[in-house]
Formats: sequence, C-alpha cells, structure tokens
Amino acid sequence: MPRWRAAAFVAISLLLGLTQSLGMNLVASNLPQVQGALGATGAEATWLLTVYFATNIPASLLLTKFRLHYGLRLFADLGIGLFVVAAVVHLLAKDLQSALAARAALGIAAAPLSSLTVLYMAEVFDGPKKVLGLMFGFAALQTGAPVSRIVAESLFLNGQWHGIVYFELGLALICLAAINLLRVTPVPRQPMFDRLDIVSFPLYSAAIGLVTVVLTQGRLRWWLDTPWLGECLAWAAVCAGAFVLIEINRSKPMVNLRWLLHGGYMVRLGLAIVLSRIVLSEQSVGAVGLLNVLGLNNDQMHTMFWLVLAGTVAGFVVTLPFLPGRRFDMLGLIAVALVGVCAYVDSHASNLTRPAQLYLTQTVIAMAASMFLASSILLALVRVVADGVRNLVTFIVLFTTTNALGGLLGSAVLGTYLAQRQTAHYQHLMQPMTLGDPQVVLRTQQLGGAVARVVGDGAARSQQALASLSQQVLRESWVLAYNDVFLAVAWLALAVLVWVGLLKWQLWRRGHTVVSFASQVPGPFAAPTPDGVQSAATVAPLPASPASTS
Repeated sequence: MPRWRAAAFVAISLLLGLTQSLGMNLVASNLPQVQGALGATGAEATWLLTVYFATNIPASLLLTKFRLHYGLRLFADLGIGLFVVAAVVHLLAKDLQSALAARAALGIAAAPLSSLTVLYMAEVFDGPKKVLGLMFGFAALQTGAPVSRIVAESLFLNGQWHGIVYFELGLALICLAAINLLRVTPVPRQPMFDRLDIVSFPLYSAAIGLVTVVLTQGRLRWWLDTPWLGECLAWAAVCAGAFVLIEINRSKPMVNLRWLLHGGYMVRLGLAIVLSRIVLSEQSVGAVGLLNVLGLNNDQMHTMFWLVLAGTVAGFVVTLPFLPGRRFDMLGLIAVALVGVCAYVDSHASNLTRPAQLYLTQTVIAMAASMFLASSILLALVRVVADGVRNLVTFIVLFTTTNALGGLLGSAVLGTYLAQRQTAHYQHLMQPMTLGDPQVVLRTQQLGGAVARVVGDGAARSQQALASLSQQVLRESWVLAYNDVFLAVAWLALAVLVWVGLLKWQLWRRGHTVVSFASQVPGPFAAPTPDGVQSAATVAPLPASPASTS
C-alpha cells in the first residue's frame, strides 16, 4: 500500500474513533453543564447516560451480525448515515424528553463506528499483522474520553447544549465523506440471521437495558429506597433466563452459550474483565471527582487530561513488545498492579491536592487501562481464533457486555462506597464540634472576622461563620471519603492479582496455559519453527475486525 494511502486509512480510523468516543463521553463527562442547559436535575440528567448504554450495548451485537450478513459497504453507509440523522435529531432537542430520545438513537448509531474504526486501521496491515491494526484501532476508540473534557468548555460557551450537537454533526458529516472517498476491503458475507432471533434479541436487549437502568440510577435514587429498582432487576433476571433457555437449545444460536460455558475459560475471562473495570474506575470516579470537590473545573485540569491522553496511547504502544514473545497474558496483571500502586499513592490526598500532584499517577493509570484493554482483547481473540473464529459474534457480545457493564458497575460500586464513607466521616467530624469547645469558638471568630467588612450585624456574622465552618467540615469529609475509595481500589487490585494468579497456577498445573492457545494462532502469536519461519496454523486466518466495541 502506498504511504499516502496508508496515512489516509489511519487518519480516517482516528476520525471515526474520535467521533464515536466523543459522542459517548461529551455528555458523560459534562453532566452538570448539560443538566443546566436542559433545565434538569442531576438524577434526571443521568438518564441521558442510561438510554445511551441501554441501546448501544445490544446494538453492537445486532449490527455486527448485520455487517457479516449484508456486507461492509451497506453497513458503513447506513451506519454513518444513521449517526448523521441522530445528530440532526439532537438539534431539535429542547427539553429532557426529546434529548433522551436523541441519545437513545445516538447509542444505536454509534455502534457501527467502532467496527469501522478498527477495520480502517487494520486495512493498513497485511495478513496476520492485522492484529497490530486491531490494537491501534482500539487505541483510536479510547481517545475521546480525555479529549471530551478538554474541548467541552468552548462548546458549551458557544452554544450550550447545541454546541455539543453541532460538533457531533460536523464530525459525522466529515466521516460520511471520508468513508465514501476511501473504501476498505469488503469482508465475505455469510448468513447470520435466523427466525428465532426475533424472540432472542428483544429478550437480550431488555435484560441489558434493565441492568443498565439499575446500575446508573441505583446510587442516585439509593438502592434500598426505590422499589422500582428491584422490579427492574427482577425483570432483567426473567429476560436473561428466558434468553439463556432459548439460546442454549437452538441449533443456530445468536450467542453460543455452550462455547462460553465450556471449560469455564471465557467465563473467568469475563469475570476478570468486570473486576478489572471496577478497579480502573479509580480515574473517572476518584481523581476527577476529588478535584471537583476541591473546586476545580475541567478547564483547570487540561494539562492532566493531555497527559491522560498521552498515557492512553502509550499503553497500546507498550503492548507491542509482548506480541512476539506471546507474553501478552501478563499485560492485564501488570496493568492491575500499576493501578493498585497508583491508587495507594492517591489515597494520601488532602484539601491542598491539585492536578499537579496527580499528573504521574493518572498518566500511569491511563496507560494501565490501555494495557488491560489490549490484554483482554488478545486473550479472548486467542481463544476465538484457536476455535476457528466461528464464535466471533459470541466473543463480541462477551467483550462488549463485560466492558460496558463492568465500567457502569465500577462507577456504581465506588460511588456508593464514596457516599457511605462521606456520611460516616461527616458525622464523625461534626460530633465533637460544640460551641463549648474553645477551638470551635476561636475558629468561628476567625471565620466571622473574614466577613466583618461586608456583614455588620453580629448575629448574621456568627451565622455566616458557622455555615462556613460546616462547609469546611463537609469538604474534609469528602476528601477523607475519596482517600478511602483510593485505598479500597488498591486492596481490590491486590485481590484481583491474587485471584488471577491462583487461576494461572491451576491452569499451569493442568497444562492449559494461555500461551498454549497462542501457539495455534498465526502471525505475531505463532512460535517460529527451527528454520526461523513461522509455522502455519490449521485454524482460520485472523479476521479484519474481531470486535466492534466501544
């Protein structure tokens, strides 16, 4: 491929990845500004995240089957076209209800962009080396999270809610022009749909949607105070159970559950992904939340977000040396260990902590997140390719669901623990504070003196001083609670390391290691023969895009 053509494919992949990830993260990273523009409360604005994930996760399964059944060209044109239409619908959103409908449509429309991002990046590489394109394609999909916090202020300043929409629409139109200017090589078609899919897919979508509602709304509505959360969870269990009963008895299942359950390898991998996603929530829930409590906005953390972006890209680059030696199974363990160490360092924060004190730890955590994503992709891909890639769609469902729901579960668990610890610390700090304590009296006099020039009345000045003291105690309780969260993440990372280490030891005793699967895969995974030439595998060659996830 000529260099200019390869550069064009890389540029289009980066554009598609940025469009997809910005569409997901611009609202998620700036909920306070969005709720103000729509006139909604914080709990109401969270529904924007709920509907997006509730439609995006099931759409990844449906649209992957659509791509394999009807071909890549129709898939690309319809996917980008639907994204443009969803962005236009966003422009008509004037209130929360219309914005929810627009976000749900955008969740469906954004699913094809993930596949196209990986396909365009993989097009640059030939044969088995397409795995490198896969790695860098997923790197492009991770760029939107830090960038969304960097560009959001100017978008809100110029157009509030519609500033984001215009930006998304502009990116979508550029993507539509780019994919028609330069096409990727089409993949062979194969029949993917069956009549029973009409029953199975709604059950799967309903189960995912209801679980998403519980995970995003539970912490805000509080788990045990809202009965309809329990009803959602119960109906999700019913839908999931019906889906499993139908799929496990089908000759041509939509999701091959027997393959997932066979040997327990993929189940353990899915559980490891979920646990690790909870650990990796330290950055989104912990560090940014702590700085927000201390009074900093996104525009005061731009340097940290640029470093996070650099760490995200560096994490994928770090994976490359692991490919020839087929030791990429260690990447996940290293990533979790790095997050644990950084979380322990962050657990010593105070009210004087500023972004500069978090530059190193947050950059390393971003790098670890990319390393873990690469590790989980490669571990699952090894098993899929070893089985002849006939379970590709099942792998996509497993990886998409565990990554997305694992991230939501991490935010819900850490957010709940944070709220509980903040309440406990606030009560503990306020309990000994009485006006009979000389230190409390001295502190209130100091705070009252600070406003003496603008508040002449003594009683009003004392009331203002007590309110200021209460705010300071509240801030300290939040700082202590975030430190508890960081420390809990460090302990959880240690637990994950111990658990995965025991699993690897058991697999090693049985002779079924990850490397034994990797030796069956051609290209960077294959072991060289004595004459220095890579051995040919008997399994099917690597696909251009083994996943279409966000």
